[in-house]
Parts: sequence; C-alpha cells; structure tokens
Amino acid sequence: MAHQIEIVNIGHTITGQSGDTLLKSLERYGYKLRVGCKNGVCEICEVVLLQGEVVQSYPEKHLTLLENSDETSEPVFACTCRPLDHIKVTIEGLVCPGDLLVKKLLCDITAIEKLNHDVYRVRLQLPATASMSAEFYAGQYLDLILPDGKQASFSIGSAPDQGRHLELHIRHIPDSEMSNTILGYLQTEKTIEVEIAKGDCYLQAHSIQPDTRLIMAAASTGFAQIKSVVEHLLANQFSNQIHIYWGARVEEDIYLGNLPQQWAAEHTNVHFESIVSEPENSPNWQGRTGLLPAAILEDFSDFEDVEIFTSGSPAMVYALLEACEERGFSEENMHSDVFAYAPRKK
Repeated sequence: MAHQIEIVNIGHTITGQSGDTLLKSLERYGYKLRVGCKNGVCEICEVVLLQGEVVQSYPEKHLTLLENSDETSEPVFACTCRPLDHIKVTIEGLVCPGDLLVKKLLCDITAIEKLNHDVYRVRLQLPATASMSAEFYAGQYLDLILPDGKQASFSIGSAPDQGRHLELHIRHIPDSEMSNTILGYLQTEKTIEVEIAKGDCYLQAHSIQPDTRLIMAAASTGFAQIKSVVEHLLANQFSNQIHIYWGARVEEDIYLGNLPQQWAAEHTNVHFESIVSEPENSPNWQGRTGLLPAAILEDFSDFEDVEIFTSGSPAMVYALLEACEERGFSEENMHSDVFAYAPRKK
C-alpha cells in the first residue's frame, strides 16, 4: 500500500511503497543523504519524524505521532525505519535529485603555467578513491582553501567529462595579498584542499532544447567557465548553434584565443568572436573592437530561441542583459553566477 512522505524542511513530497524503508523510498526518487552501515548502528542517517506511524527494526521502535499530539518529534533512522502510513519528516543535509554533494578534498597540484603576462593555468587532480570522488556540472566553481582557512573561488575551466582532471585560470593581481599568497602556495606545494562543487549557474547538454541557440559571452578570465561548458557540449556531440564571444581590454588578455578558433574550425555549429575594447593599446589588433554587448547586438537581430550563458563582472553582465532586453530578450534565459552574488537592483 502506497503512502506519502512529506519532507517538510524542503517542501517536497514523494510516494513510498509498503514495506520499503524510508532510505529506499528516498533513493528511488534520486535523493541522497549521508549513510554508513545501513543497519541503524552508525546513526548517520538520522531523520526527525514529525507526524505519522513508523516501525523501526533497529533500534526497535514503533512510533505514532498525531498532528495535535504533545509529542512534537522523534528521531528515527532512514535505513531501518518503515512508514506504515503518511508521514512528515525533516531531513537535514538531504541532497535533492540533480544536486551534487559539496565535498572538501585534497587535490594534487599537477601543473602550473603562465598563459600571458598575468594569467596562470593551474591543473589539479581529484583523488582516485571512490569514497573521496567528487562530481561537478559544467560551469560550476570550486574554492581553494589555504592552511590558515582563507579561501577563494575559481571557475572550473575543464569539463566534467574529463574525469579527475581539473583546470583553473587564475589572474595574478600583484597588489592583492590574497592573490600573491594563493599563487605562491600553488607554485611551491604539491597538494591543496578544495571545496567542490559550487554554483547554480551550470549547463547540461541533455537539458537544452533542439532548436535553442546558445550565446556564450565571456569577459577576461570568465572564459574559464565558458570553456568548461563548451567542452562539455562538444564531448556530448551537441549540434545546436554555439556563438562564443570573448571580450577583453587589450589583445594580450585573450590568453587562449587559439582554442575557441580551433573549436570553430573543427565544428560547423561553433562560431567565435573576440572583441577588444581598447584598440589604442593593442597596435597589432585587427579584429573586432568595442564592447561585448554591442558586438552581440550587431550579430543578432532577434533573440527568439536564444539562451545566454555569461561570465564576467556584474557591470558587464547587466549591461549585456539590458542591451538584449531592448531586443525582446527575457532575463530568465540568461545564466550567470553574477545573479547570485550581485542581484539586480529593482
């Protein structure tokens, strides 16, 4: 006999089958929670029963909490607890379907190289053991954590399809103590602690509609995030039109320009434009000049079936959004981490 399981703290409700443990019902729907022994001994999978009737095999319990009862809650273990009727619970630390666990891991520093006058490419390798593995989506970021506890966020510049190998693009800011400390650490140490994966601005190839055109707009080292997304799409044989725009102050700031050119040469659905905003400081530059939003408006007369994935400063992102909105573009079709840490002013 089926019953409802209401997860009060996240506002979700699922259907459980008679005889199934709470853990089995959650896992059937793609939820994840911390588990250990799966027999009630380790007590890791504790949840809180708020209402309903359950029987627990170990430690042995038979609980009934009524809606208006003086008993407001009771701890039970998801692995050995079986609902007998509709129940309400709270489950802290529950990972919803599609979400990924955030983990702190020790990564090997496998390489660091200078790409131009101030940008370094850092290569890391995640642990090999299954218990210490980590997943991320294309477009997410991680935090580098120093021994003193200080940390800084960087976009992951490699696609999840590349397995344990991670790539970061880190700009050196000489007058920043944090920047100097991080680069100094990466250049002298063999391992570094990371917290991965973070960020709600990501893309999965299977979630894009067949007729959707994608605009990937990057400013400066924002290209790292765009690189992760594009490489993920290409690894999954994505055939939609992909238009990549990389805006920089001077020519030298386009530090991996040959890579998107190669994508465009090898894939007929990929198009690449680089734009320099200060051509007077780039005497050898013969490409497009001006601001990135203007370049996109020059190329797109309408934004029907267009989604924009953009990475850069809040000023750039909102300038691009406002420019495209004048052509009928909807904000809900733009994806950027900026919306999380610098919300748009009403």
